[in-house]
Amino acid sequence: MAQKWLFLTLFLAAAYFGSVNTVTAQSTPRSFLWEPEFSVDLPSDNKWEFSFGIANRYLFDSQLNGEQINKNEQQHFEVNQFTSYKTSDNASVALGFRYRFRETFNDSRHDEFRMIQQFGYKHRGTFLTPAHRFRFEQRFRENTIFRLRYRIGISQPMGEEFGIGLSTEFLYSMMKDFKPEADQRYTIKLENSSFKNLGLSAGVEWRREDYAGVPTSEIYILSGLNLQL
Repeated sequence: MAQKWLFLTLFLAAAYFGSVNTVTAQSTPRSFLWEPEFSVDLPSDNKWEFSFGIANRYLFDSQLNGEQINKNEQQHFEVNQFTSYKTSDNASVALGFRYRFRETFNDSRHDEFRMIQQFGYKHRGTFLTPAHRFRFEQRFRENTIFRLRYRIGISQPMGEEFGIGLSTEFLYSMMKDFKPEADQRYTIKLENSSFKNLGLSAGVEWRREDYAGVPTSEIYILSGLNLQL
């Protein structure tokens, strides 16, 4: 039990000191965005699962040294599909495809097609239900980006219909003729299952982009709707 509480303490401490670092870095560009998502899970009587979804990203405000550099901009609209297979009660592998429409909203940007390979593992029946997710992505746009991602999260029920989750994710991107980029994300999310076959979620995510190079900070308001047919 002591090790589990130590893990939670370290998790919260990392998020706290990361946010302090963001506040003190006066020259770091900061952006405030909204990202709603809608997904549909298809029923299956075997180990296969299929999910389809759409998402949107909208920029409210972006500032540098207290001066506004951008505001009220639609950034992209995306569609995605994931096929997953349960290898055990706690583990699964998945293959995903994602397409982001970016040129429609800004001629200087290129649309993006993404392939995603994923492995997930959840410690069911243990304290705070730790969950791990490993991803390898190929992002095809003006320059192909290869990205490694690792996320660890914990969750806790709050009664029969509500739950809260905390997670942090490390990302490492590689692109030809450019230096690798390291990012970190911290997320807190509240989930609700009051409605039959319908899951609702809302949360906040803080992203520290390229913190070893030219760092930027982004705050996302998250909202989600998941329908299970």
